[in-house]
Amino acid sequence: MPCAITRVRNRDRFMPKFLSHRLLKYGSNALVAVLITVGILAVVNFLTTRYHARFDLTARGLYTLSPQTISLLENLSEDVNVVAFFREAEQRDYEHLLKQYAYHSRRFAYRFVDPDREPIEARRYTVTRYGVSVIEYGNREERIRETSEKVLTNGIARLMSEDRQVVYFVGGHGEAHPDDQSEQGFSRIKQLLIEGNHDVRPSLVLAQSQRVPKDCDALIVAGPKRPFLPAEIDIVATYLNQGGAAFFLLDPLIDTGLVPLLRKWSIGLRNDLVVDKSQVLPGADFSVPVTTHYSKHPITDKHSGLQTFYPLTRSMERVGSLPGADVSSLVLSSPNSWSETNLDAVSAKDKEAVQYTSGADRPGPLWLAMVVEGPTTIAAKAGDDRRGARARIVVFGDSDFASNRFVEVAGNGDLFMNAANWLLRARDKIAIRPKSTLFRPLTLNPGDEFWIRWVYWLVLPGVPIVAGVLVWWRRR
Repeated sequence: MPCAITRVRNRDRFMPKFLSHRLLKYGSNALVAVLITVGILAVVNFLTTRYHARFDLTARGLYTLSPQTISLLENLSEDVNVVAFFREAEQRDYEHLLKQYAYHSRRFAYRFVDPDREPIEARRYTVTRYGVSVIEYGNREERIRETSEKVLTNGIARLMSEDRQVVYFVGGHGEAHPDDQSEQGFSRIKQLLIEGNHDVRPSLVLAQSQRVPKDCDALIVAGPKRPFLPAEIDIVATYLNQGGAAFFLLDPLIDTGLVPLLRKWSIGLRNDLVVDKSQVLPGADFSVPVTTHYSKHPITDKHSGLQTFYPLTRSMERVGSLPGADVSSLVLSSPNSWSETNLDAVSAKDKEAVQYTSGADRPGPLWLAMVVEGPTTIAAKAGDDRRGARARIVVFGDSDFASNRFVEVAGNGDLFMNAANWLLRARDKIAIRPKSTLFRPLTLNPGDEFWIRWVYWLVLPGVPIVAGVLVWWRRR
């Protein structure tokens, strides 16, 4: 018994030392960890104050300035000053955008004016309402009433442009009209052209005008439904031979009379329909090919990765040889597509009848759009703005992709505007326009649809049911 008492007393004397040693050990470890954490936070805070980095994790860079805006800012020849008339509480979001502009160019400056606190300044600019921004460029100014990158960039572009380029839409053959606001109309395209500082002239009836106007910088033929008269074709041919620029959107299954003219420029339009069963838009079918495949060209340099789709489109090919001309594809269908010659089956949406037939149908990838830059064959008259210029032609085998219904889906509108700006020789405008939140379709092939359907219908509800049954069985 005395030995046991002695051991207990010795343990009691040892425990305070042991505990104090452990407390010192763990306390010092905790102190070191705290000091390391504080040191890391201090270094991070120092780096963030000295170096700024922004990460935009959205798929299309919704919170990053577009290439078009950055290009415009880098090419400013004079100072741009934005005077924004906003209440103090409304300035924060807009200032975030303006800071991005100022970051990319030292020639860009901005300031905010609260009309309530600075009424004299508001009166000097004759501003009588909130939300107005005055853009000053040299001795010119532009007023805008929106706070988006799109509106601000286009406002600056209008001030920088000396002249507005003129775009004519051909009419008289059932073409899509730029003033038509229906789903089949081109009013949205007209608005995009105007925002790009272009002057849009609708309904040029060649049979009446007898010529393409001298101020025409580009001609757009948007989905004619009836053939051109021989005299009208001659007018277009003369215009191109004098160094003109033309944008043809020619739907399949329609005789426009323009096929022989385009063959002279090495563009061959096939009498077919492009079918693609591997990639299908929600609510669409195999007759609406979707693609992310583009040839290397100034029009598509900034278009990598963007989807475009073409409801009922034909394919095309290079034909003949045009000396001195640059002829190339622009948009290609996917490798899983093919050129279907059973047009009645495609038009009837007969999925079983539409099958690839070796020897009759051409396998993908197929050319959905072509571009030509070629020499003129008729000398332009002295004083003509097109004298010495090379003709430029862009041809798409579909017009619906640029209609009001589809132009704002995926990259359709960007591709159309890039092609139009290339025709107008507005190289600095060829980029993806300032972004806005648009519908982005999820493209699924039949296999994806099959697995998603059964995962949602069977696997997800089945897992908890099976787990519940197993638990019940074990407990039983």
